[in-house]
Amino acid sequence: MKHCDAYIDDNTQPAVLRAFLRRAREPGHGLLASDPYPKLFADYKGQRVRVVMASRFGDVGITSQLKKEVGYETRVAVADLINFGDTP
Repeated sequence: MKHCDAYIDDNTQPAVLRAFLRRAREPGHGLLASDPYPKLFADYKGQRVRVVMASRFGDVGITSQLKKEVGYETRVAVADLINFGDTP
């Protein structure tokens, strides 16, 4: 599995994905930053999901509850997601 950190500086990846991962993988998850936390949505197995967490283990946490900002239902590899965007 490709670690989520490997996508941050990969210019071939969508900017919205890279921005979310950059913030989510900052120390303290960037909670002290003044700018809004980036939103990230993607398709997983034919369903739109929201990415709410990026783990130090290299996977990401997703939820089917698109308005939910925290709390994931499952963890998946970034490579399992497609069609990234900042809107549902």
